[in-house]
Amino acid sequence: MKLRIAALGVAAAIAAAPLARATTLVHMNLRDLVQRADKVVRVTVLDVSAGTVSAGGGDLPTVTYRLKVEESFKGDAAEGKGAGVLEVRMLGTAKAARTEGNVRKLSFLQDVPELRVGQDYVLFTTRPSSAGLSTTVGLGQGAFTITGSGKSEEQAVNAFGNAGLFRGMSETGLASGRPVSYAQLAQAIRAVTGK
Repeated sequence: MKLRIAALGVAAAIAAAPLARATTLVHMNLRDLVQRADKVVRVTVLDVSAGTVSAGGGDLPTVTYRLKVEESFKGDAAEGKGAGVLEVRMLGTAKAARTEGNVRKLSFLQDVPELRVGQDYVLFTTRPSSAGLSTTVGLGQGAFTITGSGKSEEQAVNAFGNAGLFRGMSETGLASGRPVSYAQLAQAIRAVTGK
């Protein structure tokens, strides 16, 4: 009887395992994001392509984003009329999660932001590794989706709903935990970078 109860307990733990998430992130405010970023840019996604990179004796899935630089806050990126194109290669897949029967298969890289063609973002990217890979600082914390139809209506929000973004930064006068206008985010970034 005890063996059956133990077996049921192990089976329940195994069944619950796919629901558990192992990602642990350091919660960062805007100053932290800027300091840890190699580049801080407003971009429009031009193209997304899948690939692989050899590392650690195997091939890892990658996604390369071709990005039109609309505005550069930090790092070496062209902007303006002859706007440059920046390529950022991240670990991940260009395929969405899929469902097979009652099982939903998620990528082990599900916390890496997925950028969509035609969408505008403000990205805080890391310096490329020796394998040529970057990511956004703090994963979803460093990728802000820009929404809104006109420049005066544009809003910026990251994957965490901007939670803690302005924590300890009373000089911005902005509240954490909700979308912020793009103009306010840009101004706050410039204040941190000194531009």
